[in-house]
Amino acid sequence: MSNPFADIVWARIDGPAKSWLDRAWPSAEEAQTSVRFRASFAGVTRRLRGVEVTGDDIASLTDAGVIGAADWRIDRVARVALLSQVLVAVSFEEHAAFVRQVYLRGDYKEQAAVLASLSFLPGPERYLDLAIDACRTNVLDVFEGIACDNAYPAAHFPEANFNQMVLKAIFMEVSVGRVAGLAQRATAELSRMATDFGDERRAAGRSVPDDVALIVGLDAA
Repeated sequence: MSNPFADIVWARIDGPAKSWLDRAWPSAEEAQTSVRFRASFAGVTRRLRGVEVTGDDIASLTDAGVIGAADWRIDRVARVALLSQVLVAVSFEEHAAFVRQVYLRGDYKEQAAVLASLSFLPGPERYLDLAIDACRTNVLDVFEGIACDNAYPAAHFPEANFNQMVLKAIFMEVSVGRVAGLAQRATAELSRMATDFGDERRAAGRSVPDDVALIVGLDAA
């Protein structure tokens, strides 16, 4: 199966970066240890420093289903490529546990890249627990990795979890306009939750984010 993320990375690198990726690239014939893979996954930013994503790459990412592709940098593209590739060498039954370990042991940028990859991995519904857990973080980069420009929550989250994510986005001052599929997932319950949040803010003498009215307006529409 074609890996558009890999196609972009391999087309953009040469010299030492290409030599490194040749060594780091997971082989379908050779079982990968999580330790070896995490070293490669973590080394992406340093090894690919200076490599830029082009306009053609952004178009390819968009065609592959990436939302907000213009904001993707080569390190995220490469990490999604590596994660997609390594799962070829990992038994299907072990995918979810393997991906969770990569996530848990990564830094914030690595965790955000894992979350951005979930829709593009085999059997994406198997990562629901990981995605929901990620919404509990107070680390902005990680929360944005799952909540912003990511098709996964709208496609897989139960209503209660999706609504909680949207309310947390308001609380963390993350624009709900970046929540993919919000208009399609907006419900009367989400509108009620947003209204209650706004009422609580007013009662406390605090300003009410504009996103509250936006959410209520979606339900009214």
